Amino acid sequence: MVANKALQRDWSSLPPELLNLFAKKLHEISDFLRFRAVCTAWYSSTNITDLPLQFPWILEKRRDPLEADLCFYSVPFGKIYTINAPKFFGKHIFMLSNGYICVFMHIDWDSLGKHTFHEALLNPLTNHEIPIPAYSFGLSASFIKPWQNQMGFHMVCTGHLADQKLKLLSYHIGQSNWCELTLASAERNWNIFHLSGMLFMVERESGSTKVVDIATDTLAFVIPPIEGYSPKGRTYIVDACGDILRVFQHYDISEGLYHYWFDVQRLDISRSSSPRWIKVKCIGNQALFVDVFDCFVLCASDFAGIRANCIYSLMKIYQGMHKEYLYRVERIDIETGAREHVPCHLKEPDRWFVPSLRHL
Repeated sequence: MVANKALQRDWSSLPPELLNLFAKKLHEISDFLRFRAVCTAWYSSTNITDLPLQFPWILEKRRDPLEADLCFYSVPFGKIYTINAPKFFGKHIFMLSNGYICVFMHIDWDSLGKHTFHEALLNPLTNHEIPIPAYSFGLSASFIKPWQNQMGFHMVCTGHLADQKLKLLSYHIGQSNWCELTLASAERNWNIFHLSGMLFMVERESGSTKVVDIATDTLAFVIPPIEGYSPKGRTYIVDACGDILRVFQHYDISEGLYHYWFDVQRLDISRSSSPRWIKVKCIGNQALFVDVFDCFVLCASDFAGIRANCIYSLMKIYQGMHKEYLYRVERIDIETGAREHVPCHLKEPDRWFVPSLRHL
């Protein structure tokens, strides 16, 4: 009888600092949430900010906006999560960033061809919503993905004006309205990226890159295309801890089969030469996550299971011979080019998404 009493433990009385240490070792969201649900003491000793940074999930393609469920796949744990997110009902997925999904509800058109966008930011895990003021622009428009700087989360999009100038719209959470800036030096029909107050505009056919300083609306410099550039492919430009990287996905179709591979280039702006792209085989302790819509960089050592100097590629490939789309998820070593299949049990994997319980 005495022995049985000695084996009993009051787990709810564990020191808060020990519980907090345990929580930070739980790298899977469902385990973390179950840990906090054990009892009041465990819940109060932890915070949602204690959740370790998560290996990106894969979001399954959502064909019907009238569906309230979202389906995700966790690569490290091989789990499919179906999340009931009622606030997504009737909304179209637009862009993903910082644990939130930007959705648009509807577009209002007027008699002059001008249309007004109605958007919101939604966190599918917490159902937290951040409303975004409506904004209007002309019929011809292109978009830049959400971006974040040291001042906080921003939404950015662009709309082309009738006089061929570019209207840049930016929104900071907490503001009541969008800020507008018209750029005379911007170009239409180029791939446009926003990094650290600069617009990088890549001309699709030639591969030339114009860099515009947004604050002064001046052309900062022009970067010539790298040797052997081919217009067959997709360009991404990302900030990798201060280094500007240009990730280019080449493709080729041979005998009805789609083949693709990547080049990674770093922007060299040393004083000894004009700005240029330089092919690199190493990006240090970082990894690139690429899908059809976006590319982002993560520090490998901050996330359990991520291998440094690799590209995690999620591609939708049309195989003309079979007249069907195939979805391929791979890890590609940047130095050697070696490929490794990444298992994914979704029918139509669509985009990388970094899950978070934090509120912006």
